[in-house]
Amino acid sequence: LAVRDACDQAFPAQAKAGAKAYAAWQARHKALLAELDTRVTLMIRGASKDEKEYMRNVGKYEGSILDYRNSERDELLAQPRDGMEQGCTDFRNYLTGSGSDFQKEYAEELRVLRRRKLPK
Repeated sequence: LAVRDACDQAFPAQAKAGAKAYAAWQARHKALLAELDTRVTLMIRGASKDEKEYMRNVGKYEGSILDYRNSERDELLAQPRDGMEQGCTDFRNYLTGSGSDFQKEYAEELRVLRRRKLPK
């Protein structure tokens, strides 16, 4: 998301193409993204003593993720523009290509994560 946001900000005319590529990537990974979201939710629930603490923890983690994403975006935007346009094109191509198959790219990490079974 940080790369997509940086590309959209630096090259607004290409934002629609970036959104389309990202949406295609999301659609291909819908099940995996839902699984990871479930796992994060269960992790936060497990670390919280009650609903109030759970909500506070969700806000804390989401805030940390947003801060990280924004700092990554800002770091990309601080780089010289030379080559950035090509980098954004390459990123869109990555999202729509076979290289962005997270089931393959992160197979070992997912195998480790999946050792902990999700409740039915």
